[in-house]
Formats: sequence, C-alpha cells, structure tokens
Amino acid sequence: VVAMSPFVILVVVGSFKVDPSRWWILPDADVDNTLAAMDDDIAGGLLPNFSPAGVLWRPFLNNLFWNLNSFDSAGCLVAELNSTASFVRSMMMGVLLVVLGYFFPLLIAIGSLDSEQADWNDGYMAVITTEVVGPWLGAWTVFAAGISNIGLFQAELSTDAFQLMGMADRGYLPEIFSRRSKHGTPTYGLFLGTVVIVAMGVSDIDRLIEMLNFNYGIALLLEFAAFFKLRVSRPSLERPYRIPLSTLGCALFFFPTIISTVFVMSLATYATYYFSLVACIIGYLLYAARRRNKQGRFFDSMGNNRNNDFVRVADELSFHDEGIETVEETEGVTNEN
Repeated sequence: VVAMSPFVILVVVGSFKVDPSRWWILPDADVDNTLAAMDDDIAGGLLPNFSPAGVLWRPFLNNLFWNLNSFDSAGCLVAELNSTASFVRSMMMGVLLVVLGYFFPLLIAIGSLDSEQADWNDGYMAVITTEVVGPWLGAWTVFAAGISNIGLFQAELSTDAFQLMGMADRGYLPEIFSRRSKHGTPTYGLFLGTVVIVAMGVSDIDRLIEMLNFNYGIALLLEFAAFFKLRVSRPSLERPYRIPLSTLGCALFFFPTIISTVFVMSLATYATYYFSLVACIIGYLLYAARRRNKQGRFFDSMGNNRNNDFVRVADELSFHDEGIETVEETEGVTNEN
C-alpha cells in the first residue's frame, strides 16, 4: 500500500492534466545529448547505441526487462507451501498488478509533462509527482521507493537463497547450503547472497542490470528448452501445473518471448558477454563436479531434504537420462565392434 499509493494518486490527479498528443511525440533522432545526460559510458557490443526512431533501445529495454522479469523466481519457494492450489491464480494476479502498476503511471507521466528522453534519469518519477501533484507527493514517492526497495531486496535475497539450497539439494553446490536454521531458513544461502550484494553494491547500476538481464535471458532460454524436452520425452509425467496447449501451441505461445529475450541479449556489450561466458564456465564446472561426485559427501546429491518430492523426481529424471545416454553409448560401441 505504501509503495503503490503515490502512483495511484498520480494516476487519479494527473489524468486531468494529460495531453494525449504527448504520447505520440518521438525523441530527437540525435541521441548524443541523451547519452551525455545519462552518462552512459557503456560502449561496444553487437549493436552499440542502437537507436531507431531516436529511442535508446538498450537502456530502455534493459530497464523494462529488469523491472518485469523474475516472476519465475517464485517457483523457488513453491515447495515451501503446504498447498499450491492458489499459486497459479496468485501469480496471474501478480503479473497483472505489476504491469498495470507500470503502465498507467508512465502513461500519465508522459502525457502530463513536456519532458525529453534525456530527462528520464534516476529519480525522475519523484520530479514528475512533484510537478504534477505537489512537493508532498514527490517526498512520498521517494519514501515509497525506499520501502519498495527494502521489499524487493528481501524477496530477491530469499529466492536466491532458496535457489542455492535447491542446487545444494541436488548436489550442484556444497551440502552446507542445504542446511536450514531452526526457523527453516537457508542461513548460509542468505549469508552468501548478502555478501555478493554488498560487494557489487559499488558497481554501476546500468552495467549490473545489463549483466543480470543477459544471464537471466540464458536461464529463461534453458527453462524453455527444459519445458519442451519434458513435453516431448516425458508427456505422461505427473506435473503440478500443465499449460492447456499442445506442444505446437506452446511453441507458438512462447515464440514472441523467446525472440524478445534474444533481442535484449543481442544489445549487450562485450563486457557482458565475457561476464556471462565466465558464469557459464563456472556453471559447467559445478555440473561436471556433481556428476563425478554423486556418491561423495561434499556434493551430496540429496542434501538434508531427502524426502523432498521435487528433489526426488528431479534426480530420478536426471539419473534416468544419464543412464539412457550411457546405454546408448555402450550399444554404439558394441555395434561398431
């Protein structure tokens, strides 16, 4: 309520000051002034300073992608629920509220003021609420942003910690990350996440957003690939949720999302490509270590949650696939001989 109330007031009051013609005004085709105002020193990449119609698409799409992603992170916490009956409905409502919470305030903000693209910098929403409604709402917006950031920090830290715990449960990380406190929280995952956040807190926010988006894009593409693989190879597998479409229908449904994700990734800089390459190498090494240490204590394949159905089913599928690969390789060698 505290975080959203300034934007509700902005929409209600600002709707009387909107000039719809402002919604169709394109930015200046010369983006040099905008780049200077934004202090955007991130250069290079496959599409440096990509700006058709005068729009700086890299910062625009990166911020849009960053603000609207990570809904899948809620899946890291679903195993903690006693009942998942309302989970899908809650997620749909959450997506709708987040989209509306961005769309209408931005619509009112653009239509109420004659602002340039270069004006849209850090803290500009507080400037808008001040000019459209009054200084009191500008101060309230800053306070609400602080409360919202605290909530986002806690949500991100929690989902990251449970992701680490899930990886430890399956043997991709040391068993220590699967340990819980007496309150049921993954203590060591929370501690590691806090250390990483504090260490990266001094970095440039635009670089962090781009790197996070790129790696999140890779994760999304892998999730989609796993979704289709299980649809084809395990059609009868019992699932908590199932999309009521055929495999072809799902492919058509996901196609715009996949293309959009790849396009956002193509706008990244070379520094982001290098960062992602290192992250992928580390991930592969963890996977290789897990396969070589299935019976070891350091990478315990089931951690402290040996009765967890999600972990059990995932490991059964993983081991079954690895067994099939081994049998196929053996048969291939036999046939060759």
